[in-house]
Amino acid sequence: MPSNNFLKLAYADVFPFAPEAEPKVQSSLDVEFKLKADFGSHICTNHFFEGIQTSFLLAEFSSALEISYEEPRRTFSFCFNFEGNVASRHCGQRYDLGKGYYNFFFDPDPAKAHYFNSGSSYNIFHMTIEAEKLLSLIGEGDPLYDRFADCILKENGIPGFRTSLPLTVQVKSIIQSIRFCSLKGAARRLFIESKVFELLALQIEVWQREYETSDFHQPAAKDVELMHAIREYLQLHFQDDLSLKAIGKEFGINECKLKSGFKAHFGRTVFGYIQELRMEFARQLLSQKSTTISLVADKLGYRNANHFSTAFKKYFGESPSNVRS
Repeated sequence: MPSNNFLKLAYADVFPFAPEAEPKVQSSLDVEFKLKADFGSHICTNHFFEGIQTSFLLAEFSSALEISYEEPRRTFSFCFNFEGNVASRHCGQRYDLGKGYYNFFFDPDPAKAHYFNSGSSYNIFHMTIEAEKLLSLIGEGDPLYDRFADCILKENGIPGFRTSLPLTVQVKSIIQSIRFCSLKGAARRLFIESKVFELLALQIEVWQREYETSDFHQPAAKDVELMHAIREYLQLHFQDDLSLKAIGKEFGINECKLKSGFKAHFGRTVFGYIQELRMEFARQLLSQKSTTISLVADKLGYRNANHFSTAFKKYFGESPSNVRS
């Protein structure tokens, strides 16, 4: 979706962590914030440990949002996406994360942003760990320690994996055990903290496997530029009758590289992204009372209103007529 369609907000507009908004808690577990606003609503539940913060976000946004914020600490950021399509700006690039995937970033630039689509529900587990804390957990002598320490010292960003990793059964199980832990008091704290460390241990294992014999993976600049150019092209031409062959011809790239490259960079397929653009555009048109469902179907190239209504309901879980009411 073109950036000028996003409602630009500061972090505090969406996550009001002002002292008067904070609930009274006895510990740093289960610190919950709720928000209802014109642009949507959310519940955010946080757990705080020394050098580590985890957050569960359940949200529904009626407007497309660009949420900017400053992170003065040097932190590694992990995003585990269970529902919705979210994007973040790290290391000077925008990275899209599809449903059922996760990735990590280390970005010394304090200016960051998250992007959320309109009319979408989100279920996200987010974890940040201070760089020095992560180094202490890895320990000197491990090859990863030197690689990370060098990047942190030189303030070089680590943009994460070119291809976002799928949420495995093991990763999902750990996160769900944190979310639904029924223990109380000290037992609850110890259990949740142990699961956070278990999740970090799995991530360190992935890093060791991916990076022990290679440099940190930086996508080639020309590949990044090409994929972003293709995405911008789709944003302008999503109403056209597009095919992989035609898109590939436009950019001088074969279909195989187009499919794998787009999925690797943005966490979704080419046609999955086109469908997202079309459905979001349809929702915007339907918000205009003078626009009929038949007209929207025609604009998006559907044979008739029934075919469009079926696709719309499959995507959003509600019929076009409900959106108009």
